[in-house]
Amino acid sequence: MTGGQCDAPVVRRHLAALRTAIGNLRRHVHVSAAQLAADTDLCWAIERGLQLSAQCALDLATHLASAAGHDTPDYASSIDALVAENVLPPAFGNRFRQMAGFRNVLVHGYMDVDLEVVANVLRDHLDDFEAFARHVESAVGRLTR
Repeated sequence: MTGGQCDAPVVRRHLAALRTAIGNLRRHVHVSAAQLAADTDLCWAIERGLQLSAQCALDLATHLASAAGHDTPDYASSIDALVAENVLPPAFGNRFRQMAGFRNVLVHGYMDVDLEVVANVLRDHLDDFEAFARHVESAVGRLTR
């Protein structure tokens, strides 16, 4: 399959939205699962911020994978494609592909969201989103024609 073209303005918009969401979430990094359970407004805001972060990253992955000529039937395979294209290091890609499943839980399984997992992602994985953005920025020049 031949690749399409990487649209630099689309990439920049997604990166900006991702960084805005990360910045907003960082204010809440010490929120516990118990606090999320006790404050539904806070819980909703954090879940929404994490969903937006995951969606921005996965939309970027899909766009870049497609531009590189990969047919990616799901979000996790778009992360794999970025590993194959040397956009993401393999160990990071293997870890970050779990965001696809996390995004799906937030979007489709809202009644079954484990608040411990939400608090863990908030506390321990915001840096993964930032690392993803840095990897994309490093590679986007060679992916844009």
